[in-house]
Amino acid sequence: MPYIIDGNNLIGCAPDFSLSDPEARGKMIAIIKKFQESKNTKITVVFDGEPQGSELRNPINSKLTVVYPRYGLSADDEIKKILENYQHLKETVLVTTDRELKSFAKEKGAKTINSIEFYFTLKKTFVSQGKKEETLKRVNARVSQNEVEQWLKIFNGD
Repeated sequence: MPYIIDGNNLIGCAPDFSLSDPEARGKMIAIIKKFQESKNTKITVVFDGEPQGSELRNPINSKLTVVYPRYGLSADDEIKKILENYQHLKETVLVTTDRELKSFAKEKGAKTINSIEFYFTLKKTFVSQGKKEETLKRVNARVSQNEVEQWLKIFNGD
């Protein structure tokens, strides 16, 4: 199920994020990336304003892309353009609290979810993925040959 995310809207709705934080976009992308990897789904995040680099489209990986509108356009305009060109709208979810965008997406056949609701889904996935990664680190911990020999002495009674 592909997602199109109104990025600034999501940040503005997230209780522990601020649009005035210059690192908010990067932090939000990190959380979205964990969600994208866990769901193995295509996600397009559209932010208002200037890109952090010079690219208007910034692929994070093969299924996660950050998009900035062309000069003179808003993120809403860009999202509408994406929705108009998308082929599988019945499976697509638009994440926003913007009423006009939600109405436009529904008219096109896409599903919608409120940004705050989606944010808590992201947080839950982020925490869950973090716990899995921490468990894998512990499971994959390396034991030196010296440690193996000491444990063998303890358990073999040498």
